[in-house]
Amino acid sequence: MSGGSRVGTPKGALLACGSRSRVYAWGEGAVVKVPDSTTPTDWIRAEARYTEAVFLAGAPSPRLLGIEMIRGRACGVYERVDGPSMWQHVIENPGQAAHFGAVLANLQAHLFSLVPPVLLPRQCDRLRCKIRRAARDVDPFYSETENRFPATSTALRLCHGDLHPGNVILSGRGPVIVDWFDVAIGDPVADVARTSLLLRADGNSCPPHLPGSDRMLLRAFEAAYLDRIAELVAPEPRLLQMWQTVETSARLGEDAPPARSFARHTA
Repeated sequence: MSGGSRVGTPKGALLACGSRSRVYAWGEGAVVKVPDSTTPTDWIRAEARYTEAVFLAGAPSPRLLGIEMIRGRACGVYERVDGPSMWQHVIENPGQAAHFGAVLANLQAHLFSLVPPVLLPRQCDRLRCKIRRAARDVDPFYSETENRFPATSTALRLCHGDLHPGNVILSGRGPVIVDWFDVAIGDPVADVARTSLLLRADGNSCPPHLPGSDRMLLRAFEAAYLDRIAELVAPEPRLLQMWQTVETSARLGEDAPPARSFARHTA
């Protein structure tokens, strides 16, 4: 990864906004992921290493081009992947919701078939860190979730950790998965549980990471995803429900102040 500086280089057009960063065009064939002021530099460098590792492992991810310093902040530079997100395409073509729900399941199962890079953090460590933040900043009750981790019943796999149709770009070369910060080595059923939660409406509101959705569209997409992932992974229903409880608590800790627990993975 490069450590150069392009302080005088202007960013191009804004291409995407996330909860922790914004993505801009960056020269020809590249984008730069600029973190917001609250995102630790360690996180930026960790995501860059993880993305490079999963790309080399055969995952359909963008290629890391380097790290650049912009106004004193480390920013990840990646190859530009053109195309709409899977979710944008579904919003514009609602009749294809079931088809792409199955496509998302196929992508996830493909990740499970790859050999996970050894440098990735462990899924259980990530989840425990988030649960402890939820217990600290939301309600001490959530500390009990740490005692509810199901025993892993299969080999540990490559798990994206935040897979939903907004994180998949439908490019000319096929679907490409982005946003690899939460990637880990872990139980595939836990990753399925995470995705299933990300596809659900929260009460009467639809998920902010899937803008423009409605409940019927979400249900059609989720049902097709669950049907297909059941064929490919066959998660035992009781285990899936147990992991959903764990993942629900972990999500509550994601908006808490950043912990330094992952710093060792950036060395």
